[in-house]
Amino acid sequence: MSIPEIYKQWFLKLLLGPGDTMTFRKYRDEPLDLEGIDNIYIHVPFCRNKCPYCPYFKELYYEQQAGFFGDSLLREIELHTGWLNGKEIQSLYVGGGTPTLLNTYLIRAIDRLRVVCTLQNVAIETTPTEINNRVTVELGRMGCNLISLGVQDFNPKYLDFLGRKYTVADVFRAIDKLEQLHYRNFNIDLIFAMPGQTLEELDRTLQIAVDTGANQLTLYPLFTFPYSVTGLSRELSHVVMPDGKTRKQMYYHIRDTLTAKGYKQVSVWSFLKGNTLKYSSVTRDKYLGLGPSAGTYTGKQFLFNTFNITEYIPITIRGQIPGSYIMDVSPRLERLFWIYWRLYETKIPLNSYKTRFGSDFMKDYGKWIQIMEQLGYALRTEDQIELTKKGIHRIHLLQNHFALEYINRIWTASTMEHPPEEIRLSALH
Repeated sequence: MSIPEIYKQWFLKLLLGPGDTMTFRKYRDEPLDLEGIDNIYIHVPFCRNKCPYCPYFKELYYEQQAGFFGDSLLREIELHTGWLNGKEIQSLYVGGGTPTLLNTYLIRAIDRLRVVCTLQNVAIETTPTEINNRVTVELGRMGCNLISLGVQDFNPKYLDFLGRKYTVADVFRAIDKLEQLHYRNFNIDLIFAMPGQTLEELDRTLQIAVDTGANQLTLYPLFTFPYSVTGLSRELSHVVMPDGKTRKQMYYHIRDTLTAKGYKQVSVWSFLKGNTLKYSSVTRDKYLGLGPSAGTYTGKQFLFNTFNITEYIPITIRGQIPGSYIMDVSPRLERLFWIYWRLYETKIPLNSYKTRFGSDFMKDYGKWIQIMEQLGYALRTEDQIELTKKGIHRIHLLQNHFALEYINRIWTASTMEHPPEEIRLSALH
């Protein structure tokens, strides 16, 4: 069930300050405040085929264009070597697209980064079709110690629906090869709440996933973003999605099944087994984004790179940051972003908030927590706010109604032939 726009704006008005218009404007090569950043994201926008459900910016893989991109990525890194010099970077996350298509260029990029800074962890995502002996050697060469395999399902029917060009046997071959690597976390991505999917089919997928021995399982409902250069909305418009009651039943079944098997929930979607570092692509506090469509968040600014690879290449040749849209982030909005991602992780550590912002969380937001407690969405202890199962599900719904809608607006505008001067996420002006 969607939330009427009037209620969304009312909710935002309660949270935001008078100057928080949540408006992205065209980027005009202005300076970025990057000093506090200790995470890096690289977006590799190439796939061998475009899956119809996938919302991320991507292009079909052509070797020549991929080579131009690889050279441009190195030039973009050079733009930041000054402030990166001597820094300790907590994580480098490489996403896409299918990053392992460009391992040759990624090796060069990561080697260059290691010359100027220290990389504590290197995370990469890939797909079963790309895993072979050569790729596993290259992953080791890059020092990838956090690996995510986009399996999506172990049922051939749903692999076909999702446009995945591999078999279940290919999935298990890829898992066997990846498990030979030395990693801190091996994550498997899965999708649920697909049209026609039954609870019994979902349960079978969960049992197989658990038996793989992966450290972490991440399960997302099928998102149907209305934008895409591949015509996503048209390709999926005939598909009947499960209703809210069914999605809730499936979500609760996932959570109950995996926690009963010894996994702990570390985000709305992810479940981790064992005492190891979690795999996550989205909960970094501050990060620099490299590559087309990559986002940069400094705490004071939110920047998106151009979504056009034919623009990205010449901009980097000119020695400029390939930004397309930027939004100023007020101190109030910075706190709200931080809180949102902690809720995504299912816990708000109170001491971390005080260290980060120099104030008491309950004094700043206690009335909201009291409402959440009364509704049964959260439990408060001396050192943290923890979401209940009911509360985690509500965060999932809010993500659909707010965050994903905002992503849709930004990415729709960014992929237009003539992008607008502004992207307004809120009517509060």
